[in-house]
Amino acid sequence: KQWYQRRVAITAGDAVECNTVLPGTYEQLVCLDGTWPQARRLYQKNPILHSLPKVMLNSVRKSVYLIHTQPTLQHLSTLESVARAIEEMEKLNGLEEKLVAPLKEMVRTQFKYGACAHSTQEEAKAMRKLEIKNGKKNLTVAPKLENFDYNSF
Repeated sequence: KQWYQRRVAITAGDAVECNTVLPGTYEQLVCLDGTWPQARRLYQKNPILHSLPKVMLNSVRKSVYLIHTQPTLQHLSTLESVARAIEEMEKLNGLEEKLVAPLKEMVRTQFKYGACAHSTQEEAKAMRKLEIKNGKKNLTVAPKLENFDYNSF
């Protein structure tokens, strides 16, 4: 009985979008924490996870975890993903903002002590291609976001 009430958050062909899940139709959300390759391997090596219903997010906003370089604009931290998933599945507007507030405050504190906002790996790759094209020898590894307003974050 419990197995149908759990859901695993993963990008998979048979996953349904979180916002289509009816509130109260699940008891647990299983979220694999790690990098994308680590989470993928963890999922592949645990066949019991394959039998769980799957959900996915279609994120349209940038992560607030700007001191970490995300793969693309659509990638979120685990905390942001879980907060968004629960908000969407339970139809609890504003929950994500409350749950992510401590992360955002931590990032603000890091900015105060000199951390910089990073672009995504996708943006960095495009920037390195342009640098190679223009003959630059020392390529940018994790470029800072240009014109980022640290005071308004």
